[in-house]
Amino acid sequence: MGYVEVVTELSARFRSGDAAGAFALFHPEIRIEQPASLPHGGWHEGQDGVRQMGVLFGEHWTRTIDEPRIHGCGDIVVQVTTQTWTATTTGRAATVDVVELFGFTDGLISEIRVFQQDTHVLLGTLER
Repeated sequence: MGYVEVVTELSARFRSGDAAGAFALFHPEIRIEQPASLPHGGWHEGQDGVRQMGVLFGEHWTRTIDEPRIHGCGDIVVQVTTQTWTATTTGRAATVDVVELFGFTDGLISEIRVFQQDTHVLLGTLER
């Protein structure tokens, strides 16, 4: 499977609710970086770290993700999605574009760097 196909499959598995299948596409030493300004921000390492990141995210928001646009750039894949985040405490929602840069080791996803379009608007959904 090529890199674009790996990210396409990852997206399909996550969107269908197949978290175990999605995690199978992660290298054991996966690293994900989220903007430090977000409650789940910073680097998350290993599959346990990624799971903890998901728990932290879920304490604050739920989200819907539109159909991804995925592009290969050599050994990096770029995914752009439009996401709507809804705060679990206030019910307020915001929609932003999210750009993710994927890196690979041994054919598996080993790094994801995530760039939300506007973290201020996302954090604003948490304010009462």
